Amino acid sequence: MNRLFCFLCLAAIAAALGSSAGCNRQHYRLKADREVYSVLKQGTNDPRWQIDDYHLTPDSTSRMFVPYSPDKEPMPPDDPAAHRKMHRVAGMKGSPYWYEHGVTQTVENPRWRQFLLLNEKGEVPLDKDQAITLARLHSSEYQEHLENLYAAAMRVSQARFRYDVQFFGDGSLTYTDPSSGTQRLTNRAEAGAQRRLASGTQWVVDLANSVTWTFTGQSSWSMDSAINVGLTQPLLRGAGRKVVLENLTQEERNFLRAVRQMVLFQQGHYTRIVTGQVPTNSGASSGLGIYSLLSEQIQIQNQRRNVVGLEENLMRFIEMFDANQGSSVVQIEETRQSLLNSQSQLLGEINTHQNRIEQYIRSLGLPPDLKVSISDPLLEQFQLTSLELTVLTEDVADILVAIRKRNDPLPEYFQEKTKDIVRRARGEIIVLSQDLDILQRSMPERRRSLKDLEDALAERLEGGERIDPSIYSTDVFEDRITKLRTQHIPQNLSRLQALFTILDLFANTDEQESREMIREGSFDESVQRALRTLDIRALARSISMDMPVPSEMAKETLEPDLSDQSRQEVRRIIVELRRRDDYREWVREVFSVFQNELVLLSLMQTRTRLDSMTLVPVSVTAEEAFLSASEHHLEWMNEKTKLVDAWRQIDIRADSLKGVLDLSLSGTAGRRDTQSGQAGDLSQIQASLQWDSPLNRYAEMMSYRSSQIDYQRARRAYYTYVDTVHANLRNTVRNLQMGKINFEINRNAVLVGAIRVDAMQLQMEQQRQISANAARDLISALDGLLASQNRLLAVWVNYETQRMLLDYGMGTMALDDRGRWIDPGAMGSAAVPVHTSEVVPLPLPLDRIVPPQLNRRYVAE
Repeated sequence: MNRLFCFLCLAAIAAALGSSAGCNRQHYRLKADREVYSVLKQGTNDPRWQIDDYHLTPDSTSRMFVPYSPDKEPMPPDDPAAHRKMHRVAGMKGSPYWYEHGVTQTVENPRWRQFLLLNEKGEVPLDKDQAITLARLHSSEYQEHLENLYAAAMRVSQARFRYDVQFFGDGSLTYTDPSSGTQRLTNRAEAGAQRRLASGTQWVVDLANSVTWTFTGQSSWSMDSAINVGLTQPLLRGAGRKVVLENLTQEERNFLRAVRQMVLFQQGHYTRIVTGQVPTNSGASSGLGIYSLLSEQIQIQNQRRNVVGLEENLMRFIEMFDANQGSSVVQIEETRQSLLNSQSQLLGEINTHQNRIEQYIRSLGLPPDLKVSISDPLLEQFQLTSLELTVLTEDVADILVAIRKRNDPLPEYFQEKTKDIVRRARGEIIVLSQDLDILQRSMPERRRSLKDLEDALAERLEGGERIDPSIYSTDVFEDRITKLRTQHIPQNLSRLQALFTILDLFANTDEQESREMIREGSFDESVQRALRTLDIRALARSISMDMPVPSEMAKETLEPDLSDQSRQEVRRIIVELRRRDDYREWVREVFSVFQNELVLLSLMQTRTRLDSMTLVPVSVTAEEAFLSASEHHLEWMNEKTKLVDAWRQIDIRADSLKGVLDLSLSGTAGRRDTQSGQAGDLSQIQASLQWDSPLNRYAEMMSYRSSQIDYQRARRAYYTYVDTVHANLRNTVRNLQMGKINFEINRNAVLVGAIRVDAMQLQMEQQRQISANAARDLISALDGLLASQNRLLAVWVNYETQRMLLDYGMGTMALDDRGRWIDPGAMGSAAVPVHTSEVVPLPLPLDRIVPPQLNRRYVAE
């Protein structure tokens, strides 16, 4: 007996352990993923909110990737004091199995840096495309939104499961050993299935079997077997598909909103990464984006040029003071003070920029110590003067410093340096030629944009606004470009070509040979033409942009053929050089003129690049944008969903006001067998009707009334949202229109500022005496140019940001498979895309539409 009992106990324990352990963790994790991914595939296949290649697990190159089994992750680093509580707590010994999966000292993926693409400096090149790629790989915020979508799909799967056939089974082994009486061992097993129908009906079918052994006195056994069937149908409260399917309906609608919200987040995430603007219900909130970092870099470059300009002018003032040419100590110290302030501002901007870079890369999910290089060809157009030309001008200034030290011989590197400078200057002429080609290609777009701007300003001008007509005049633009191409640039290149000839002479002959050429007048014809073109004896030259020059830009040189009169002029120049007998002064004058011409070349480059800039045209009206948003914006769809959800709750809570009336049917078919051979019939049928009179419905009444108030709040929130969207779109359209005007205004302001700075610098070089206010005027001109350049850049960045926000606000924004914005280009009423996906029409019974005035009845009642 005892052996039998022990055996049965062991068998029961083994069966219990086996049944309760189930499958391993991996099985359940993968099964859960299959269920959820199935729901996601069904819910994201609409082209309006399609999500391709959804994966909850981060990529193996991500910082968030887990390089261990997710079902057996090792213990992460722990605080030592807190960790001791896992081994002994409140005087009791803890579990010894905390280390069964191992221990790790890292929380992030230890190998993620190995997958970064680095440049030759060990930096991560970061443009707008690379930034969004890194953010999708490493951003915790992005991963959390993926997890939110997974959780929404999980709740849908759980809600659907409630309406599936659910199987169950259990069993027990019970031993009863009272102090007196009969000892029994009972083994019970049960298996069945149940399901809830959309009508509210719930049925259950189960098969039960029970065996009992009696050990006191004469041993015996008995066995009961039965099939039980039950069915319950609510008739009042809880009846009807509206109430029964409420939980599933709400979860399905919530999931649809979550899918749309994920797509909206992807669009807003790109917008934030690139522009720093975060689209919200109340408008776009400012943040930190790749545009702002690139803008800061260009502003730092502008500030650096400002510093270089102040350094050069400080040097000029000091030289003029030493030569007694009108410069004063006040001018020198005023320029020096401005230089120190600009240098301090430059250092501050660099430091702030580095801090903002670290802040930005942290928003991408990257550590602040990661070295990055911010660059993007999108903003290269705002480098109005090539960096190479700026450095070349600085190098010429350095040579001039050495040349002006008359007591010292020319540096040994003079000839080689001169050759290098000429080579680089010729390269900048090629760059200017390329810039002219770009300007030529942009001319049709520039004419069209100016005409559109003129038409858009017509109403403003009629309203009394004062705007300089030259800003939008096509004739003024055409005249400016014609003079640039046929007069200003050819004149500059003509003198540069002549300078190249003289500089080549310096680079290929030493001082003694040059002096011999001057004494004998043995310059070859190319040098004579260069001397005639430059007329070094008369350095004064007008800066007027209307000076008559040759009508066409020459490819090689614009020096005229030497006529008899020209030859006489050349002989006069050589005689003057021979009379002065000062080779060093001649070299200084040539390099001074060369520096001036490089300044003018930078001005030509600035003017060419300025007039080549174009804005992507946007002609969408506020009404067209609002109509597009009402049809296509996913957030607007979600707001409608939320409004109807609040309305649905009125009927759902009204159901609780009803009384309870449930019909229940149950039946059992079974029998009992015993060791003696006796049998008994356990079959029965039972029907019952249960009710609960609605005498006390206080809580339900208050809940019902709250649902009505909640719906009224939802109504007000909805049309407030619509008003907000309308206002935001109108503001965005106005900002775009204003951006066009401001861009043209600031384009002209930069042009004026550049001409002003170059004119003043040239006048300082050409005049022997300078005015008392020269330093102050030059500082003011440099500051004005810097401010104009920064404003132009800010206007362009804001325009591009508003253009992206308009695409987002209209609900037409599209991303490619890498999460990058598909730029729609020109945006107009005809360019607004219309979704062509087949949408099942709503089953709205038109005959049930209630006229608004009928809703007033409840007031009288």
